[in-house]
Amino acid sequence: MTDVEPHRINLEELMRGCKKIILQHGKRPYCLTITRRGNLILTSADDDADKPLSLDRSSEESDR
Repeated sequence: MTDVEPHRINLEELMRGCKKIILQHGKRPYCLTITRRGNLILTSADDDADKPLSLDRSSEESDR
């Protein structure tokens, strides 16, 4: 096995000013949320699949 450095992605570029995005992994969607305190939360988006995505740039997720 060779040591290959993982790809590095700038989160600000990925999020483009949003606090929540949906990541598709195979057939499963996941929700990546940035909290008010700047923490990251990754959850299954199955519960949110029927809800429209908010383009609101403020965090709706309370910090845990």
